[in-house]
Amino acid sequence: MFADKITLTMPETLLVAVAGIAVVIAELALITVLILGLSKIMRSIESKLTGGNEEAANASVIPVPVSAPAPAAAPAAAPVAYAPAGSIRLIDVDEPTAAVVMALVSNQSGIPLERLAFKSIRGITELVDVDERTAATIMAIVSKESGIPLNRLSFKSIRKVEE
Repeated sequence: MFADKITLTMPETLLVAVAGIAVVIAELALITVLILGLSKIMRSIESKLTGGNEEAANASVIPVPVSAPAPAAAPAAAPVAYAPAGSIRLIDVDEPTAAVVMALVSNQSGIPLERLAFKSIRGITELVDVDERTAATIMAIVSKESGIPLNRLSFKSIRKVEE
């Protein structure tokens, strides 16, 4: 259109600028639509692979209070619980047990509770001759010693072995 001109008038310059801005906005809108579409496809594939329906039936998302009760074994000045999104996904576990697990993880790892971010806590389906507090301590120790975050570990059962 303006390729044969050496100099452009002010209206022609403004027309080129507006056309350039329109092209950039159209490309950004197209990229946004592509990202949203891919995100929905990936979530769909992920829920099919993880069997999202089973876990969703057993899971509950509850708001977490600002401070969690500390167990008797924890230091006297227990730090406040930190929940980045305001809720932690609890799977087969009640709120007091989740609070104990969070406090024990903090106590055993030596990391202050306000520096830890819990996304979900899953209950153990089978405890044999082991109380819940001991099981939570064992889980925290295994996480610390292995270097694997607790939210990446899955414990099917914990049982006491006689010597």
